[in-house]
Amino acid sequence: MIVSSLVSPLWQDLPQDHAKRLERAVALGLEAASGGTATVFFRADDVAVPGNSFARMAEVFVRTGAPLCMAVVPAWLTANRWQTLSQLCDGTQWCWCQHGWRHMNFEAPGVKKREFGSARPAKDKRQDLAKGFKRLSDIMGKHFTPVFSPPWNRCDGESMAAMPALGFTGLSRTVGAGPEPPQGLPDFPVCTDLHTRKEPDPSQSLDALLEELTRGLASGQCGVMLHHQRMNETSALFLETLVAALGKHPGVRFSHYRELLGQ
Repeated sequence: MIVSSLVSPLWQDLPQDHAKRLERAVALGLEAASGGTATVFFRADDVAVPGNSFARMAEVFVRTGAPLCMAVVPAWLTANRWQTLSQLCDGTQWCWCQHGWRHMNFEAPGVKKREFGSARPAKDKRQDLAKGFKRLSDIMGKHFTPVFSPPWNRCDGESMAAMPALGFTGLSRTVGAGPEPPQGLPDFPVCTDLHTRKEPDPSQSLDALLEELTRGLASGQCGVMLHHQRMNETSALFLETLVAALGKHPGVRFSHYRELLGQ
């Protein structure tokens, strides 16, 4: 597996006043949002292998009842793993979508990482998209939602152009990512990154995270990206605090991709 388990400095020394700063950020975002309302969804990346960190993340959403979009790497998923995952995450609050094919970078050194980028022939990218779609459909059945989230939140126009004919009904990258998707393939971007933060100073890192959250809420739709492999207990407790801080506001509506697609 090509994922990192590095824990951000933020979660190694979380500022003591984080809850107060979080409350302020949520309030500021909702004050700026049209009608004081915002839709919030959470997306967990690099899903396929059950374990303690995955179970801890899922526990937060089981306890709160908030929905969670699971971006699953098809090549990593097996029927046995799916049985365990689906037992941990039983019910309608979960939305299982596709996260690349095998989460492998094909770009040259020095170029931003992409599994579905210009370094590969269009036919190879289409084949991997189709293989991932079929594998998740075969293993998950009706639980699979055909939304595509590219590893590293990047994919090229050739890859996106192939998606509608393969059965994909949506896309999820980071806010502002290009190029534009084809018509009929809505993009549900994430704007707030909890776990892949690189700022060395924890207080500045928290400020940057909360600025992302405020901007997302102000826009009316805020996607929050999670990586359970990078979580420790401090970040798990913060996630609980975040869900609670959002959930107590009547202007916040939690959602997932099926609802956003009107399904």
